[in-house]
Amino acid sequence: MCRLFGLYANIPVDVEFSFYHAENSMAQLSHYNYSGWGIAWFNGVKWELVKEPSALHVSKKARSTARRVRGLIIISHVRLATTGGETLENTHPWLYRGYVFAHNGTVDRWDLLRLVRHEYRGFEGETDSEVLFHLIVQEALDAGGFLEGVRRALEKINGEEVGYSSLNFLASDGHQLYALRYAKHSLEYYTLYYLERPMGPLSLNKLSETTLQLIRAKLAHGERAVLVASEPLTEENWLEIPNKHMLIVDKDLSVKLIEMP
Repeated sequence: MCRLFGLYANIPVDVEFSFYHAENSMAQLSHYNYSGWGIAWFNGVKWELVKEPSALHVSKKARSTARRVRGLIIISHVRLATTGGETLENTHPWLYRGYVFAHNGTVDRWDLLRLVRHEYRGFEGETDSEVLFHLIVQEALDAGGFLEGVRRALEKINGEEVGYSSLNFLASDGHQLYALRYAKHSLEYYTLYYLERPMGPLSLNKLSETTLQLIRAKLAHGERAVLVASEPLTEENWLEIPNKHMLIVDKDLSVKLIEMP
């Protein structure tokens, strides 16, 4: 089990608030998801990636990283290991053939592996999540697009009756941010939410003083962003992504919700 957090912003942003100061911060979530943490960010030119096979809330490396991140697109993850040991290679997210990916759920790794061709089996670690990632990249490159690749991967997984709890993921190619919610059971746990900030007139009186200060600072700098997380990090008006749907965030921060097979 794991928790996901990502965003797409109009200007480079940091993650110190979301990691440490939000009401339901990633550091708090890492008390229950303590097997590793990682973050990838795209600065408009290239991806940078930092991860560590230890709990975020005790990591000095995480604190210094959260302060120095400046990303237009950010994907982060806190891990509770199920398949694969607590190693750097098994820690999310991964960067592969231009895509970044982090996953929440479990998949039958050996059944899934049968769907991945030899040329896409250059895995760093031994997790089911990384095999799922490589299958999606394989199908995306075959299809000529990520959305169609995900559709094809889902059809193969369901057609071959590969066992899974959830295929929830965040992914990006540096142009769009993708968030899939696709759970077979435990829908109350395998959730994904998104937030458009700012989202219309803000009910500032409903926000905590900490969040209020954050919002005012971001508005003063002209910052806009779409955030996605396994569960709401703040008391703002997060919207739930329906099960078997993908959220796609474009460069202009417009969002699309697409039903998946």
